[in-house]
Parts: sequence; C-alpha cells; structure tokens
Amino acid sequence: MKILRELCLKTLLIAMALCLTILGNLILTSAQEVEVNLTVSLAPSSLETGENTHKIGHVGFAKGDSLIKLSKDTTINLESDNPDVASVPPHVTIPAGAQSATFEIKTTSTPGTAKIFASFEDEIDFDILTVGGNHEDIENDLNLVVNIPTGEMNVNSEMPFSFYLQNSNGDITQAPFDIDISLEYEENLIKVEIEDPTIRKGNSYVLGTIKSSDKVGNAFIRASADKLGFDEAREIKISSSLPASLSVQIFPDKVPATLKRDIDIIVSLIDSDGLPTLAQNDVQLQFFSDDQSIGDQIDRTIKESQLSGIIKKGEFSYHFKQKVDIYKENKTIGVGATTKGLGVAMDTFETVKPITTNNPAVVNKTMQVYTLDKIPTKSSTIAVFQIGTLFAKQADDTEQESTDAEKEFFPLIVNENYDSVGSDQKIGLISSNDLLLKIQQIGKIDATSSYGTAVVGTGQETGTVVLSSTIKGIGAASTQTEVINTLKQEKTMIFSPTGANSILFDKNGYFDLFIISLDSKGRPTTVENTIRYLVTPINEILAIEKGRTYSHVTFLGNSIQSEGQESLAIKTIPIGESADPSLETENVFEKEPTARLGIITPYKVLNPDNMRHTGIVQLYDFRDNPITLSEDLRVKLNPSEIGIIDVPDYVMIPKGHSYAEFPIDTKGKEGEMKLGATAKGIVSATADITTKSPVTKLKVSIGSVNEPLLVDQPTELKIYVDDEEQNSVGGVTLRVVSTNSTISPNVITTSDDGSAIIKLSATQAPKMSLQILASAEGFTGEQKTFEFQVKSTVDESKTELPGWVIYAGIGAVVAIGAGMFFGLRKPKKQEDEDEMYE
Repeated sequence: MKILRELCLKTLLIAMALCLTILGNLILTSAQEVEVNLTVSLAPSSLETGENTHKIGHVGFAKGDSLIKLSKDTTINLESDNPDVASVPPHVTIPAGAQSATFEIKTTSTPGTAKIFASFEDEIDFDILTVGGNHEDIENDLNLVVNIPTGEMNVNSEMPFSFYLQNSNGDITQAPFDIDISLEYEENLIKVEIEDPTIRKGNSYVLGTIKSSDKVGNAFIRASADKLGFDEAREIKISSSLPASLSVQIFPDKVPATLKRDIDIIVSLIDSDGLPTLAQNDVQLQFFSDDQSIGDQIDRTIKESQLSGIIKKGEFSYHFKQKVDIYKENKTIGVGATTKGLGVAMDTFETVKPITTNNPAVVNKTMQVYTLDKIPTKSSTIAVFQIGTLFAKQADDTEQESTDAEKEFFPLIVNENYDSVGSDQKIGLISSNDLLLKIQQIGKIDATSSYGTAVVGTGQETGTVVLSSTIKGIGAASTQTEVINTLKQEKTMIFSPTGANSILFDKNGYFDLFIISLDSKGRPTTVENTIRYLVTPINEILAIEKGRTYSHVTFLGNSIQSEGQESLAIKTIPIGESADPSLETENVFEKEPTARLGIITPYKVLNPDNMRHTGIVQLYDFRDNPITLSEDLRVKLNPSEIGIIDVPDYVMIPKGHSYAEFPIDTKGKEGEMKLGATAKGIVSATADITTKSPVTKLKVSIGSVNEPLLVDQPTELKIYVDDEEQNSVGGVTLRVVSTNSTISPNVITTSDDGSAIIKLSATQAPKMSLQILASAEGFTGEQKTFEFQVKSTVDESKTELPGWVIYAGIGAVVAIGAGMFFGLRKPKKQEDEDEMYE
C-alpha cells in the first residue's frame, strides 16, 4: 500500500509539472506573435490651404510593417479633431480581399493642423494633417535687397531692376505670404515701371524697369514695407552724353612773334563727364579773345571768309585756321568761344622769339605732333606736326645747351617747303590702326611757317591709336589719342534678378536672365543694330533689338546642359556677320533652387504579389511647406533597380496643386531599392522602397479520434494546417515526433486542402503524446503537442487505493484540464479578428 501511495504522488507531481510546462510555452508563444493593428496614414500629410477635396487618407490593418488582406468587408470609423481645418467622412469600408481603403479629406481656407482618427472596435490610430504650412518666426528673419545692374545711367535710357528677399544668413528665401512693397524715387530724374510691387507668397523677387529722363543728377530708388520693417535704397547717378559745355583747343601752343602767323582753333562739344559728344542740333558759336588785336583779327576773318561758326548737327567740333599778327614775345594770349546754354570755354597760346632754321644756335632740329586726346567715332578733326628745337629753360635770352630734362620745345621758322606729295615729298603721317584713325589728308609746311595741318577721321571702332609723323632731315614724333563712343556698346553684362552671384530657380523650375548692353562707362546704352548672342550652356539665341538696352528671357531649368553642378557658368557669345568678339562675357552663378521634391508612400512596406500601390510626389519649400504650382511640372522617376517595381518614367504635378499620385506596381519579387524624383532647377528626392510578403503564422489542428486508443492498434489521424486568416495551406511540411507511439509516416506534406493523414500506434497505456512541427516558406512555423488516452488490450487487476489518493488524482486531472483549457483557447477578440482576416 505504501508503494502504491508513493506511485500516485509521483504521478500527481509529474502531471502538475507537465501542466506548468504547457502553460509556459503557450504564454511564450503568445508573447512572440506579432499583433495585427489598425493603421491610418495621410499621404501627403501637408497641404496648401483652400476649399479642396484630397483623396489622401489610407487605412488598413498591418502586421508589423506589412498590410494584411481582410476576409470580409470591414467598416472603419473616421473623425477629425479640427473640422474647421480639415474634415473627413464618418466611415470608410475596406472591401473583402483588400489590404486597405482610401478616403477623402476636405480642406478649408483656414490654416492649421488636424488629427485624423480611425477606429475599429476598441482600436484607435491617428495621423496629423498640416494645412497651410509652417511660418513660425519667419517674419523676423527677412531682409529686402534692391538690386540694380549698375549705379549709373545715361539720360533717356532704361535698365531692369529687382528687389528680392533674403534671410539673416544671406540666403534667398520665399515670401511666407504676400508682401506689399512701397516704392519712392526721384521723379524729376527717373521713372519706375513695375507691374505689381507685391512679392507674392512663394516667390522671392519682383522685376521692374527704371527709365531716366533728359536731366542729369543723382537719383534714388527706395523700397519699404512698414509691416516687416523693410527700408532699402540705392543711388543712381544720371549722366549725359548730350552736350553740356564747350572746349577750345589751339594748335600749336607756341607761336613765333611775327606777322602773318597761323593758328588752328578747334571748338568741341563736351558732355557732363568731360567727353566729346555729338551735337543734337546746330550750335552757333561766338568767338572772342583777351587780346583786342587778336579778337579783331578773328572777327575780320569770320566776316571776310564768311565762316559759319556752327557746329553742325551730328558733328562734335568746329575748326578754322586763323592768321594773326603778333608783335610781342613771351605773351600768353587766350582765345575763347561761347554759345547759349553751354557756357564759355577758352584756350591759350604762347608767343615766343622767332627762330629760323638757319640760326647758328640751332644745333639739332626735332618735331612734335598734336591732336585731340579723345575723338568720337565717325568724326573728322585735325592733327598738327611742327618743326622745332630744344632750348634750355632760362629767364633771359642766353641760349645754351642743357640736359633734355631741362629743355623745352621752341618752333622753328623753315626757309623751304616741306610737302607730303610729289617728287619732293618729305612729310609722312602714319596711323597705328586705320580702323580706328585714318589719315585723310597729310598737308604740308610752307616756307616761313613752322607747322603743317593734317586731316584725320575716325571709324566705327573704339580704342587707343598712335599717330606718328616723319619729316626728312628732321626726325619723327608720335602722339596717342583715344577713339571713343560714349553711347556705343563696349561690353555686355549678364544680370540676374537675385544678385551678381546667383540665379534662382522658381517653384516651376524657371529662372530669369537679362543681357544688358553697356557703354564705355558701364552705363546701359542702346544698340545701333540688333545684336544676337548664343547663351551657353542653355544653348539658346538671345537678341538685344535695335534701339534697346537689354533683353530679358525666362529659361526653363530643363534647358541647362549641366548636371550635378552646384554652380553654373553662363556665357554670352556674339554671333552673326561682323560680330564683335570683345562683347563676349561670362559669369559664374550659384544655382539657388527655391523648391524641393518629396516622394511619399502611405505604407513603409509594399506587398510584392503583383499588386498596384500608390506613390506621391510633392513639391515643398525649404521650410517643408507645400508649394502650389502656377503651371504643370514634369518630374522624372528613377528606380535604382529593375524588376522589383514598375513606375512611370514621368509624373506630372498639375497646375494649382502641390502633389500628384503615381502607380507603383510590384512584380512578385521581394527586395529593397531607392526611388528617385528629379526636375531641373528643383532639389531632387529619394525614397526607400521595400517589398515584402506579410508574415503569417501556421495553425495546426487535428481531426476527431475515438479514445481511448488501444495499445498496438493502428489508428488514422487527419492533420489540418491553416494560416491566421483561416485559409488552408498546402505544401506545408509536417514532422511528427512521439516517444510512446509509432508514427507512419513521420514526415509528410499537406495537400492542396491543407490536410495530411498519418497512422499512429500507441505502445503503452494509459496515455500517449505526439508533437507536430509545421513549416512552410513565407510562414512562421507552428509546434503543437497532442495527447490521447490509451487502453491496454489485456484487463489489469484493480488495486484499491485510499480515498485521499483518489481525490488527489481527481484534483490533479481537474487542474491539468483547466490549465489546458485556459492556455489553448483564443481570446474572444482574436477569434473575431480571425474571422475578419481572409
């Protein structure tokens, strides 16, 4: 009896240990299972304000990162916590067999945020929608810049200008809202033309035109915005190439004090910068002298010779030769000219002691050449060549040799004719560049004179030229002059509305560019004939039309033939017949985009099983605010790998929107890749794409068996395998293990209906157990243990046990049964979800 009691006690302890082990395994298995959760996603989650409907809500059930298919129609409740900003329908239904459903969100003109809630039974999830962007503290980080091509203008000309926004770091930035700009300027000198002085929301600058009047002076332009504290001004000097004054020059500047001497007098028109300029109308001159005798002689010459004394329209000067009788040496005599509105001008010449070439004091003869320092293009004037000698500078008449540095030039009266033509040619006159300055008539030196006068003319070209003269038996001399055209284009300027060092791509990928014609002083000037440029690397032809100072064009970023470069070298090359290569110019600009792209997928992981998913490409500013396009924008999509997904080559974000959807078709292959989005002039984007099958756990169950089993009697057992959505799974490998029975076969594969049949034979009573291990690709394996009552085929003698042992055994069986019941049964919610998932 004692041995029997010990045996029962051991049986009870073993049964309790087995119960605890089974319960522990069930708890561990339950903890390791991945839960199925309701998920809601907004793609995109940031929208522009406005009364619009956006189908951007996505709701489904996910296991980990993967959505699962549902076995029946499932209704999800929806709610917005801020309907003044965004509202949603009360519910949306996920159809049977689908992974998710989409729903509409209606936005208003009210900016803000709204939480969008989705709920099913006791599950709740939400996502946040931002409408109208984020402009926090931006107002305190803005500066206004007034941008002009040059600080100087000619009268009656025009040039473009801009004003743009900058942040405290000097970066060009966009207006967070419409910013009204007030303009002030010097109305007597300039006029400002601008279509709309408001920097619109999302833009960075505004363009305008400054036009100068016919008056000279210092002008200003001032831009301000009281709301933001902007106050910026620029000065503009207005100069003129119109005649502003007169200039008188007398050649030669030293004249022998004898009778019947000649002097050449030139009266030129001068602009406000002291440069020779052309007469807009005939200019009548009046002449005078500070020497009464010389003045009378000039009046007499003009009268007797019927000289007009007029600078004709289109010419820059008036020249005449005057004979004078000079009686005194070492006298400075002034001759001047005047006209109404241009004031008075005067030049002087000096009377010196007459010296002939036969004078014994003349050891060496030399010569000098004179002409104007600056001569306008397409004009004529004179050049003077004079024979002389060098004498020491002394107060008395003593003549002695000294060093060249202490000597000065004195004219010599020649006793023979020096001609530039014929067999007796002795004078030569040469220009270093006939395109700039051409000799029209050399002239001669008559006996009893000291100099000769030549006529020279300028061409269309500008620049510096050397004029040289030679006289046989005397020597050679040279002088330098500059041929100018104060209104002729001398150089080209590339002007960007956002400063000298950057070009700004707007939200549509465009940028503005100006090509400006500048004169020799750097002022905008009109072109005489249309000038065409090849603009690289844009590879477009741009023309400044005749009579205009500049040309404006808006280029699309797609036209730039330079990829992956932060800077852009823009070159303007003059083209066409007689193109001037000196007008070629090049500027290096930093590319400044104002927008960036973003790629969004509603869910992190896509099902690879040949399904269509949705992708979104959206345009943002650099504060992550959505940008509404003013015209369609084409975006190129670039998958990093082929064969995982299919996407279109391009997607078009339509005018009036900030985003566009595009299809993503999975190709039945799992993997990871990157999807890129690019548009010229806009910062590109990449997104990680993962395709992965949802992981489902296998569930093992068995058919009914008549218990108790008989020892050594074979019994058929049908095993069933389903997934978590109660779908039968074929092709599952089953391994059956038992220590107190024989199994045949112990490895088997389920058929298409998810079942398999084995035969088992218990080897001992009163119980037997077997463990079934199920595994299949794409599924989480299952391991489950089953027990059966076994009866021996031979009756055994009964042994009476004490009552307390019997009751203890009954208690142990009850405990084991209760543990098995609570451990194996599913929670009610899980049973409901199992019915919901397909």
